[in-house]
Amino acid sequence: MSRFSENLPFDYGHYFAAAAQFLHRYRWIFCSSNTKFIRCGVLDKLPQEWINDLHGVSNEEFNQIPLGLVKSWCDSFKAFIHDVQQLQVRYDEHDNNHRPVARKGISAKKAYEIENLCSFIEKTRSSQDPAIFVDFGSGLGYLSELIHERCSLQVLGIEGNAQLVQTCNKRQTELCSTSTYPVQYCHHFITHESFNFIEKELSTRFGIPSERSTACIAGLHACADLSITAIDCFLQCDWAKKLTVMPCCYHRMKTLHESDGACIFENIPLSNKLREALATDNRNTISRPFLRLGCQQTAARWKVRTAEEHMQHGRVMFRRGLVEAILDADESVHVGKMKQVPEETTVQNVLDQFTLRKQAGDERQECPWTDRHREKLSVLLERYGSENGPRLAEYLECLQTCLQSICENVILLDRMCYLEDAASRIDGLQIRRNLVRLRDDGLSPRCFVFYAAKV
Repeated sequence: MSRFSENLPFDYGHYFAAAAQFLHRYRWIFCSSNTKFIRCGVLDKLPQEWINDLHGVSNEEFNQIPLGLVKSWCDSFKAFIHDVQQLQVRYDEHDNNHRPVARKGISAKKAYEIENLCSFIEKTRSSQDPAIFVDFGSGLGYLSELIHERCSLQVLGIEGNAQLVQTCNKRQTELCSTSTYPVQYCHHFITHESFNFIEKELSTRFGIPSERSTACIAGLHACADLSITAIDCFLQCDWAKKLTVMPCCYHRMKTLHESDGACIFENIPLSNKLREALATDNRNTISRPFLRLGCQQTAARWKVRTAEEHMQHGRVMFRRGLVEAILDADESVHVGKMKQVPEETTVQNVLDQFTLRKQAGDERQECPWTDRHREKLSVLLERYGSENGPRLAEYLECLQTCLQSICENVILLDRMCYLEDAASRIDGLQIRRNLVRLRDDGLSPRCFVFYAAKV
């Protein structure tokens, strides 16, 4: 297991080389989306000896597998679990003593994320830091307001959704009795062309001469490529003194090229070290399903599932995979909700749950299921079994949960390696940096704070 900490150098090249080799070997586990795992034959790639081992575990043991449980299993399965544990990274953790403030319309998960990011900003703040924060992707403004309340700072929230900005501005007029609002919101979609614009907005809105404008960057949901834009803003702009963001939604990152399910992404790999480790295997490893897995549930959420929850999830996943596997290229389905997924999976109750749609010109029209669909579904059910299929689907989910942290490690460490390399090429620039993990990653999959400061 590797260690990443603020005051320790990290051997990115060694980690990426080991992770790339491992991910290439087991890419069948994450090579397709979880709606297409039957169509792509993923269940057929599950080693029979692994299936036999998994058949024999209790629910408590099943929940502990992504956390490193090893029993008297076959050598290949023990080797897989061993390699998973070797590729874990131990990060500094953030302790938050504040209880999340209940706010109308905010879920417990969202309140937890807001509270933890704000408390981290408080913890890392020094008297030399700028008195202004720029909130990248400020949404409904709850983080911006909490930063002001807790730290007595001015905040500029920048949001690409005009309606959310309007809502935030209206709330500010109700909360603030003065004509100069300490928290202000701007409708703007942030790109790499925005850096000068942001500097001018800071100067205009808060009355600071442009040449003396300084600020810190924050971002609660630094979705897709936004956290990389924030990194580049921190590196390129003299006014940006500190960066504190929570990256998320890696699967929404922009592609430069996409064909036959293979993608070349604009912002991964970012670092030369990851690019070298992947060599010619970029398209096979760095895929949309790989990025999606990196931001899915963690092992902390997996370990509390009951046997009934596992079976229910397996049934849902298996049924969705079955219906996807019988569709033609011009067909799709609408998923109908069911109060309770039937214990037995049959041709009829699967088709009853899904509405078939077919492309007709520019529209999709509802169509009846055909005998051909029923025959294909019947063959698949006979092949995998009505009872065994859901278990196999949940076994696949277990293996993906084992890989989740490794995928996220690669994504985040690639960004940190890029940050360090880019900073080292700027004359006179010295930085502190860290990746900090929130303690309760069972409540929220957004469990990392990406932090950098100029010194």
